[in-house]
Amino acid sequence: MTLGLTGLSLLRGRRGVALACLCALPLIAPGLELIWSGAGTKGGVGFVELLTGHYFPRINLIVALFVGCGALGEEIDGKTLPYLLTRPVPRAALVIGRWLAAIVTAGSLLAASYLVLYVATVAPMGGDALLVDLPILGWALCGMALSLVAYCAVFMLLSVVIKWPLLVGLALLFVWEEFAATMPGNLARYTLLHHVYTLLARLSGDESYVKLARPENIELLPTADSLQVLVWVAVVALGLALWKFRRKSFLV
Repeated sequence: MTLGLTGLSLLRGRRGVALACLCALPLIAPGLELIWSGAGTKGGVGFVELLTGHYFPRINLIVALFVGCGALGEEIDGKTLPYLLTRPVPRAALVIGRWLAAIVTAGSLLAASYLVLYVATVAPMGGDALLVDLPILGWALCGMALSLVAYCAVFMLLSVVIKWPLLVGLALLFVWEEFAATMPGNLARYTLLHHVYTLLARLSGDESYVKLARPENIELLPTADSLQVLVWVAVVALGLALWKFRRKSFLV
């Protein structure tokens, strides 16, 4: 019920416009390809290049950050949560419903961006290429969805436990996720992004994902291990958010 009532409302207003513009930025490269041939953004290779260069390390995370923090944060900051809690809805259902709404909202925006980007990069190679390279799009959508399950839970937790979740979230993304994911040794394995790349490398076999999942040629983790990391991070973050949300009093 909470998921149904929330819908895609997390993309309304300036936040939705700003995130939509952010997701559209990588489309500039395929657009330039139409003017100057040889920009290197055609076909499935160009599609994966734009995904790994822009979406997975930055855009996906920023969208998940703002949507995940806004799932409950906008009610907390707007002082409207006390009125919402007067309804006969358990707090657990509210937290889980808003978490699912964040996944659906962020996933819808990113999936639409992926689809447009796929057509823009692969269609110039011919109609047959759209069908041949379709698995590339499918695996990218799968990796994006799995990452949102964990990221939205973490960012919802931030919105419940700290006062400035967006600032802390941005620091977490750009100081830790992007930086540590490319570091040699086992440091990369302490980032969620590394496990997303590992799953994409294992499932798709694409060499671009394999290189990102093996900085300095470290051993590639099994699929089950990386999947368990994402699931457990989501479960623990959601559990902590629910525990804090139940104990916290929200006053008008």
